[in-house]
Amino acid sequence: MSKTKAELQEDLKTAHQKVDALDHEVRRLKRSIGQMSLDLQAAVAGHQPLERTVYPTERALEAIKRAEVEWARNVTEPEYKGDYQRITAYIKSQDGLGWTWESDYTKNGQFSWCGAFVAFAYGRALHAALRKKVLPSCYRLWDQWGRSARLRDGEKPQPGDIVVVYTDETHKPIQGNHITLCVGEPNELGLFPTIEGNAHGMGPEGRIEGVIKRERDVDSIAHIYRLLPEDFEER
Repeated sequence: MSKTKAELQEDLKTAHQKVDALDHEVRRLKRSIGQMSLDLQAAVAGHQPLERTVYPTERALEAIKRAEVEWARNVTEPEYKGDYQRITAYIKSQDGLGWTWESDYTKNGQFSWCGAFVAFAYGRALHAALRKKVLPSCYRLWDQWGRSARLRDGEKPQPGDIVVVYTDETHKPIQGNHITLCVGEPNELGLFPTIEGNAHGMGPEGRIEGVIKRERDVDSIAHIYRLLPEDFEER
């Protein structure tokens, strides 16, 4: 029996989704292979073994520690009766995004603040321009860093990495859906621990929506961004 128009349209939609997913994976593999090629060329040219960065770096440890402190404050969306006023600091203070023109945060959904939380975790050690102009959204991250040395797609996420994940299987834009701070390497099941803002998960007093801890599947990763030494203020 021939398919209806609606069924054909659904089949076409599914086919497009599969093509998009394959195209995305091919791009990730090409970037990973390209980075490996550059590393090998540099090693051969210098006649020296490849350097291996030790993770977590000092800057990453500092960011993770700040994120842990914020998690312990029980920062929640207003309806959970936690320290929701703290979210305003992530968005407006000079330790966070520095978006001083925004209204104080009083209502769930008023501002997508997952990137603001990561900006606050790195704080003033990270150049203000990056916190203010790059970290506010998944799109800004991809637009500014998607073709830079910070992009580490295809690698294992490392503590301190800014990991953008997909949270909606039906809507997977190239830039991803949600910004997280990786706080540990993936385990044998492919799950890596995060501390996140503007998400559902475990707070210090139970399950909440706010600043939470959870594990993400590596298969949910859209992009991995690893900060460069020049991204930080000199001490």
